[in-house]
Order: sequence, then structure tokens, then C-alpha cells
Amino acid sequence: MKQYIVILSFVLILSTLSTAFSVRNDYSAYHSEVYQAEELIVQESFVEALNIYRRLFENYNFIFVRDYKVATQIAWHLNLEDEAYQYLRLGIAGGWEMKSIKGNKFLKELLQQNEWTVIKSQYDSLRNVFNQNINQEIRAEVREMSLRDQRKALGSVFRIGSKSQDQFGENKFAPLNEKHLSRLMEIIENEGFPGEKLVGYEPWGQGILSRHNSISQAYCKSDTLYPFLRPILLSSINKGNLSPASFAWIDDWFITVESGWSTGSYGYVKQLKKNEVSKSNEIREQIGLRKVETRNQLIDLQSETQMDFYLPVRPAENGKILAN
Repeated sequence: MKQYIVILSFVLILSTLSTAFSVRNDYSAYHSEVYQAEELIVQESFVEALNIYRRLFENYNFIFVRDYKVATQIAWHLNLEDEAYQYLRLGIAGGWEMKSIKGNKFLKELLQQNEWTVIKSQYDSLRNVFNQNINQEIRAEVREMSLRDQRKALGSVFRIGSKSQDQFGENKFAPLNEKHLSRLMEIIENEGFPGEKLVGYEPWGQGILSRHNSISQAYCKSDTLYPFLRPILLSSINKGNLSPASFAWIDDWFITVESGWSTGSYGYVKQLKKNEVSKSNEIREQIGLRKVETRNQLIDLQSETQMDFYLPVRPAENGKILAN
């Protein structure tokens, strides 16, 4: 019981004081370091990659939970058991859910250790740290907006032909989506983008924007809302409010739909052609997002090791972004 109190107190103190004593808030640098860590991971230079994650955890007041997940697995792979348990606890306090932990095949042996029994007993308390660090009111509001948005968008599925689907999007879906987007802009202005840092979950805000950008080609060409928001979203990446992958998914829809599905950009919405990979890597690097080749190599490494790198947005072909 004493050990439990000491460990939990450490996590609670770390979570509470990290904001006050953080020395870095430039998340463009943060994502650049994750970019470098992933380049090392695909080379199987795990010690060097883990050193980068260690520096991130020491120097930033907010950590994207995916980075705790990856670091936990790398530490476990390197037989650094105490360190793996530490990152697992911090990951839970950052939003890593029990279902996801148990579903990680690479951590199967970790979940059979005595220390896991201790961590399970701490789960609710660690989860409370997460719940206290996010804005619950805005979380509920953005979730509800996204669900309403999604339900309305489903109406296009029952329209036959692209013309009918475009008409539904422009006349029926757009008014509701624009209302949600207007509220989203207010939240961004007052609180920041409602992503993982603010509400603990990014796809809700991302979904509202990506659906906005996929209404129709004509709508995208005449749209003024997203072009106005785009530089604000880029700024949100630098502040740690929005991940590069979520921005890429949002932006990819706009570029792809506005071009009439003729142009590939990030490779999520539309499969890239070989002559588009270089340009894709260029715009990916600008926002701190891994190269196309690196993503594909991470997918291969997942298959070889059973590690899960929790790559957001999973396109076709086993998650790989392939070039024709």
C-alpha cells in the first residue's frame, strides 16, 4: 500500500507541476524530434530513439499520448522494465485506455508481470489525472457536434450519383456543418483547437473540418472558411493543440476534393502517384510529419515485431501509403 501511494503521488505531482516548470513550448520542435525518433526506429536504432523520447518527456508540459505508447514499447523491447512501467503509467494519466493497452500484442508479456497487477489497481486514479487535465465541458460539446455532423453526412450515402451527392452536401449538410464550424472557430479563438491537449481526443474536431472540406469540388472552390482557418490550424500545431497527422487529414481532403480528385498531397485521402511522393514528403516535413517511406517502413516493422506505432489515419493496403 505504501509503494502504491508513493508511486501515485509521483505521477500526480509530475502531472500537476509539469506546466509550471516546463522549459519548452515550441511544438514545431517537438514534432521535429518525433520525426527524428521515427527515422531511428525504422533503422532499429532503439536506444537512440528512446533517448529522444526521454528528452521530450523532460522538456515539454504536454505529451501526446501516442509518444508514451511508443516509448513504453521501446523500453520494454530494450528490457528496461522499470522505465516501461513508468511510461505506461504516464500514458494512462495522458489518456491511454485499458482496452488499447490490453489490445497491444507486443505488451502481452508485460501484462503478465506482477507490476501490471499494481498498475491495474492504480488505473482509476491515473485516469482521474487525465480527466482533470482536460476541459470536460468542451469535450462533451465538440463530441456532440461531431456526432450530429456525422449523422447528417450519412444522408449523402443514400443519394445515387455524384451530382445528387454534391447537391445534398451543398444544400442539406453544409448549413449544419457551417454552424458547427463557426462554433469550432470560437473555441479555437478562446481555448485553442479542441484536440488531445484540450479535450483528450482529436478526431471529433478533425472530423468536423474534414467533412467540411469534402462537401464537393464546387463548394471547396468557393469556400472562404477553411482558407481562413488554415493558417490558424498551422499555428495550432506549433502550440501543441493539433497533431501534424490530424492537420494532414483535414488539409488532404481540401486539396483532393478541390482538385476534383486529380491531385494527391499527403496520401491519406487519395493514393499517391510516384511523381507526387517527393512533394508529399516536402509538405509533410514542413509540419513535422513522417515521410511516406518512413510510414511504410513503420508498417513493415509492426508486422515483424508486433509493436504498434499507433499511426493515425489508416489508408488502404494495410495502412501503407503506396505510390502507383
